[in-house]
Amino acid sequence: MKIFDEKGVTLYELLATMTILAIVLPVIYGVFQTGLSLYNKIQIEGQLRDDADYAVSMMMNAFNSIPFNYVEIDGNNQVSLFDSEQTVFEETEKENSSFYTFEKSAKNITNIRSIEFVEETKNNKTNTSVSINDQVIESMGDFTDSSIQLACSEYSNNSTSECLHGLISVTFIIDHARLNKPLTLESQFGF
Repeated sequence: MKIFDEKGVTLYELLATMTILAIVLPVIYGVFQTGLSLYNKIQIEGQLRDDADYAVSMMMNAFNSIPFNYVEIDGNNQVSLFDSEQTVFEETEKENSSFYTFEKSAKNITNIRSIEFVEETKNNKTNTSVSINDQVIESMGDFTDSSIQLACSEYSNNSTSECLHGLISVTFIIDHARLNKPLTLESQFGF
C-alpha cells in the first residue's frame, strides 16, 4: 500500500509569507533603529545635563566656600571674585580666661577665585570647558558659545565695576558629536 504525505508548504503559501515578511521586517527594523538612536540621544543629553549641573554646583561652591568682598566680570567669559579685607583674631588671657578679639583691616587686593570658559586641546581636538580657579572641569561636551552674565544690584562706593550683590546668569550651549543640535541650558544664582 502506498501512502502519500501531503505535509508541506505550497508555492503560493511560501510567496505569501515572503511578501508579508518583506513588508513587516523593514517596519520592525525602523522602529528598532529609531528606539536605539533615541536611547543614545537621551543618554548623551543626560550626561551633558549632569556635567552642566556639576559645573554650576562648582560655581556656587566657589562663591560660598571662601569669603570675598566684590565680584567683577570680564565680557561673557570670566567672573572674578576679589578679597580686599582680612580678619585677624587675637587671643587675650586674663585670670584663667581667654578672650578673643577680631579686627578687620584692608589688605592688598587679591583675586581669590575666577570662573571662566577656557579652550583646551585633547586628542588633537579643541573644546571649550569651564574652569574654576584654573581647574578645568572635565566634560563630554563642548561649551563653545556659552556665557556668564552678571546683573549687579549693589555696587561698591569705590567703583561701578565692583559688584557687592547681584545675580549670576549662566547660559550653557553644549555641543557633542552625537547630537543633531547643541543643547541649551540656563541657570541663575545670587550672591
